[in-house]
Amino acid sequence: MPPAPAVLIHNPGAGTSHRADPAQLRAALRDAGFDAEYRPTRTPHDLGPALSGPLPGPVFIAGGDGTFRAAALHLTGRGATVGVIPLGTSNNIARTLGLTGDPLDIARAYRTATPHPFDAGRVQAPWGEDVFFEAFGCGLFADLLHAYDPTAPKSPLRAAQAVLTTLPGFQAQPVPTHVDGQDSPAPPLALLEIMNIQSTGNSLRLAPDAHPGDGLLNLIRVNGQERDSLAAYATAMLRGQFDTLPSVQEDIAATRS
Repeated sequence: MPPAPAVLIHNPGAGTSHRADPAQLRAALRDAGFDAEYRPTRTPHDLGPALSGPLPGPVFIAGGDGTFRAAALHLTGRGATVGVIPLGTSNNIARTLGLTGDPLDIARAYRTATPHPFDAGRVQAPWGEDVFFEAFGCGLFADLLHAYDPTAPKSPLRAAQAVLTTLPGFQAQPVPTHVDGQDSPAPPLALLEIMNIQSTGNSLRLAPDAHPGDGLLNLIRVNGQERDSLAAYATAMLRGQFDTLPSVQEDIAATRS
């Protein structure tokens, strides 16, 4: 059978030890049975024109989590089928989906892939409305971003250090929550994170059981009054067991895509 038409979005600036240029990616996708039209997107502003109008078939996004979000914002609600080819540093979305290893091997494996739903979260606030695919948080994160300096090169180690140096001095605030139609009282929180996938930031695995296609969101709350030791936080983050700490409460909330 002739290859099925598709679209390839590629971020050549995504930082990773794995490298693949558009020609290699198109060849690997052809092995998977797709004739992927490469649509150059040198900047996020190019994504709108590249993804406007009817799509000939699946859209393959080769890049990191930022590339996925930027492209997915143009595809949400259009019934598009998306294939992720991880080329970033953290690749939180790809890891949650079990996509690890050489990106060209992942592209070839789409020959036998089965489509599954991918939820999108919607945030409404006084400053406007936004959509998230990875996570949404409040509390500690503004201070964490300041300590981490997201303009510097990405580093999971620097991300963990930012957590461990910022958390002890953070002043917890009450954050009322309303989950599945019920008020959920909570003590002052150091952190509240609403997760659609397992990890956020630089591979901080806060919700190991989260899955973006189950119609649910995972709510992670860190008690600001009964904090665990820094050693416990560090060990739990390294082991991907942050949700098991005594000061961490995880709730599962129903949502809609």
